[in-house]
Amino acid sequence: CFDITKHMGTKTLPLLFTDKAKPIKTHHTCELQQLYLIARHGTRYPTDTDITSFNELEKIFQNVPYAKDWYKNPFPLRKQGLLTYRGEKEHYLMGKRSRKRYQKFWNKNLPYDPNVISFQSTSVARTGMSGFAYSLGLLNGEGILGKDESQSVYISSTPKAQDEELLMHTACPRWLETVDKNNVFLENEKAEFSAKYLSKIATRISESLHITPELTPKQAEAIYKACAFAISYYDETNTWCSLLKQNEILEIEYYGDMLDYHLYSYGNELNEKLGCRLISNIISNIDKYLIGNSTLKADLKFAHSESLQFLTTIMGLYEDEVPLTVNSLPENMYKRKFRTSSIFYFSSSVYFEIYTCVEKGVHTSTYIHALVNEKSVTIPGCGSNYCEWNKFKELIASKLLGISASALRRWNRKSKIQSSRLP
Repeated sequence: CFDITKHMGTKTLPLLFTDKAKPIKTHHTCELQQLYLIARHGTRYPTDTDITSFNELEKIFQNVPYAKDWYKNPFPLRKQGLLTYRGEKEHYLMGKRSRKRYQKFWNKNLPYDPNVISFQSTSVARTGMSGFAYSLGLLNGEGILGKDESQSVYISSTPKAQDEELLMHTACPRWLETVDKNNVFLENEKAEFSAKYLSKIATRISESLHITPELTPKQAEAIYKACAFAISYYDETNTWCSLLKQNEILEIEYYGDMLDYHLYSYGNELNEKLGCRLISNIISNIDKYLIGNSTLKADLKFAHSESLQFLTTIMGLYEDEVPLTVNSLPENMYKRKFRTSSIFYFSSSVYFEIYTCVEKGVHTSTYIHALVNEKSVTIPGCGSNYCEWNKFKELIASKLLGISASALRRWNRKSKIQSSRLP
C-alpha cells in the first residue's frame, strides 16, 4: 500500500516520534567511552522561497471550486524557516531516547559540564532550538531550574560564512561558484526533467481543473511542496496532495533527490571532500581523548540535511552504482540507495559510539560504531558494524587524499621506517 507521507523528500516527517528506547548491550570487556551526534533540525515552517510560491498558488486556486476550502496559504513570511512545535517535540523525544539508550554512559558523565558534554549548532534559529529541545529531553531532572529541575546548557555556534564544520557549503567559495552556481550539467538536468515530467504534471492538473493560464512546471513542484507541508503541519493528505497521482509523487521525489545528489553528494567530486572539517574534528577529538588530552565525553551537534549528506558521502554511505540523472530515472526510481525521504528527513541523525575493549586481559582496542537514524550501519570498507579505529581513520584519509586504504597503509609504514632512520 502506497503511503504518500513517506515520499516527501527532505520534508518527510521522522520515522521515530516516541520516547521509548532500549538500553544498549555491550560485550562485558567493552565500554562506551565517547558519544558523537550530528542531527538535522526538527520539522520547520517553509522557507521564504516556498512561502512565496505558495502565495502564487493561492492566487491561482482561489477561483478553482475544488480548492475553495483549502487554497489559502497558512504560512506567514515572519515564520519562515522556524522550528514548529512538532519539531521541538521531535528533538525533545530524541534526547529522551538517548538518555534511555545510553543510560549507563549518561549517568556516569553527569552532572552537566560544558567541558564534558558539548552542544553546538549552526547560527540558525531552528538548529539552536533543536539542540535546546534535545538537552531538555536528555537532562530533565538534572538541574535546579523550575519545578522540572531543568538544566541550562551552553550551545556554541559559528557565523554562517565561517562555519566550515556544519555549514560547510556556504563557507566554501569554490562550492558556491562551481556547484551551487555555474553548474551547467545540473542546469541541463533540471531543464530536461522540467520538460519531460514537470510540464506534463502541470498540464494534466491544469486541464483537469480548468486552470488558465496553464500551471508552470515550477508551480507543479510547488504543489508537491505544499503537499509536504500540509502533511507535516496539518497531518492531512486530502488537499494539495490530492492533486498528484502516485507516479507523479515518485517522479518529483526523485527530482528532489537528483538535485541533492548533485548539490551535496556523489554528483560532484568536490562534495566528497566537504565533510572534511567535520569528520577531521571528530577524529581529532577522539584521538585526544584516547591519549588523555581531553575531557570531552559527548559532542552533540545540530545542523541541516546538507550537513548530514556531506558527512554520509565522505563515509561512503548510500552510493548508487548508477548516478542519479534524468535518463536513469526509470532504473533508479524504486531501487536507489540515495533516497532523502528515508535518510535525510526532519530530525534525521548520525551517531558515532566510541568503544574501548580489553582483549586477552591486556591489549585495549578501540572501535567506532555508526548509527544513521538510530539504526546500526556498516561503513563501507570496515566489514563490520564495529569498525576498528585505525581502519576507520585509514578509510576516511583515503577518501580525502584520493588514494586506496591499502596504499595509504603502505605509505604510513614507509613513513615510519624512514622516520626511524632519521638521526
